[in-house]
Parts: sequence; structure tokens; C-alpha cells
Amino acid sequence: MLNKKIILIISIMLISILGIVSYNVLQNNYKANKVEIIINTVPKDAKITIGEQKFSNGTDYIKPGEYDIKIEKDGFKTIELNQYIYKNGYELNYSLVAESEQAKQWAEKNKNLYSKMSTIISQEASKNGEYFNKINPITTKIPYTNYLFSIGYKLDKTDKKGEKIIITIDSSEHYRQSAILKFESFDPNLADYNYEFINFNNPFKI
Repeated sequence: MLNKKIILIISIMLISILGIVSYNVLQNNYKANKVEIIINTVPKDAKITIGEQKFSNGTDYIKPGEYDIKIEKDGFKTIELNQYIYKNGYELNYSLVAESEQAKQWAEKNKNLYSKMSTIISQEASKNGEYFNKINPITTKIPYTNYLFSIGYKLDKTDKKGEKIIITIDSSEHYRQSAILKFESFDPNLADYNYEFINFNNPFKI
């Protein structure tokens, strides 16, 4: 009798271990070659479509790439956007605007949720700003302006990640070299950047 109990206990343990291992294997396969996304919407039961996949609030995983994103719920204004998701921790934080009377009543009763979301979005913007400055440290020194020229930057639209910048220099032809020398004092590695010269007249243009 004792041996049968031991065998039963061992069998149960083996089945449990096998179940845990199988679950972990499935989870690892699901996460393979994917990045983590964190979804948070108001209302929380909004329908979220990323590409052709359906998601809900919480943490999930998706293959890196460019996606059309749609967030919708009856009675609320639908949000549609296009994003390039490429790194872990991508956050999708959005509040839907109430349109129907019923939705407006719900929103009025749940002002605290909208307030919390505003805080989350503000924190996300701050974190993204810190990350942007970290990968583009020159942005902590420009824009720079004096009475002769100005040096600024803008996002490079060819970069889907939204991380690369183009240095903009606005000056007359006489002070363009002075502007370049000033920028060189910020970072001597001039070849690391792409430039756009505002009010530049191409001498070879017909």
C-alpha cells in the first residue's frame, strides 16, 4: 500500500513538472524573436488591433516591425495610428474620447482613470525624452541661436525608429562657416551628422 502511495505521489510530481516545463517551452516559443509591449487604455476593455492581431490591456509580445494600430470601443472616438515597434518595453498608452451620451456619462464617473492616464503619458514622454537625449547627446546643446545664425535639429523622416536627427543651420552665406565652427565646438565629430542648410542657394542650380 505504501509503495502505491509513493508511486502515486511521484507520478503526480512528474506530471506537474512536465506541465511546468511544457508551459515554459510554449511561452519561450511565443516570445521568440519578439519584443515586449505594454498596453494601457482607458477604457480598459477597448478593442486593440495591432496589424492583424488582437490584444488587450497588459503585457504581451509582438515581432518587431511597422504596424497600423487601432483602438476602439462603441461610443468612443476610434484612435488609428502607425508605429514602428522595435524595442522591448514599447508602451501603448491612450485614452479614448467619449462621443455618445452613455460614453460621456461613463467618462464623467471615471475622471480618475483619465487623470491617472495623463500622469502615465507624462511619465512616458519624460522617459522617451531622456532616452532620445541619451542617443542624441548633441540635443542637450542645441538649439543655439545668436544674432548671426541659428543651429537646431529635426527628426530624420527616413528613420522609422524616430531616433536619428538632421542638424539644421540657418544663416546667410557669409556666416555659414561660423555656424559650422560653432557646431564643431559642441561636437568635433562633424561627419557623424546629416545637415540641412536653410536659405542655401545652390550655385550649380540652373
